[in-house]
Amino acid sequence: MIIINKNKNYFKTILVIVLILCALYFLGFKFLQYPSEHTYFLLPTKNSVIIFSIFGILGCLLAMYLILKTIFRRNALLKIDNSGILNGFAFYNKKFIKWEEVAKIESITYNDNKYIGIFLKDPQNTEKGINYFLYKMNESSMGTAHIISSADLDCSFEDLKKNIFEYWEKYKY
Repeated sequence: MIIINKNKNYFKTILVIVLILCALYFLGFKFLQYPSEHTYFLLPTKNSVIIFSIFGILGCLLAMYLILKTIFRRNALLKIDNSGILNGFAFYNKKFIKWEEVAKIESITYNDNKYIGIFLKDPQNTEKGINYFLYKMNESSMGTAHIISSADLDCSFEDLKKNIFEYWEKYKY
């Protein structure tokens, strides 16, 4: 059994939160207070600046929610054993995947980031709310909704890949 814990280095996360707060400041205060000062060829009217600002604020709040949800998640670990993979970092309700449910496992490179993609034999989206859209987005962009990134883990991608593929070779059906 292999257990990989959450990465405790929060520097990048804090940096992203500061950038989101700066974006919220500019979108929320500067653009909404003085929309006529921010019109140009891409946002030609005050109304377009206001609509852009409102969608920007909503996007920033969603990103902040997802980041904070990741930071304060309890039981955030990746456990690989003879029965399957428990991905405590997944946003989905299905955190435990049995080996007999897995059709294949691949290393995926998407936007210069490396992921482990777990392709299920019978993938079903039973998620609700924002998780439904996150599931669909991952499924359409990466081919599977069940992905594991080493960025959240206290190990390198090569170690993660070696451990998962080692167990996959033993227990695949």
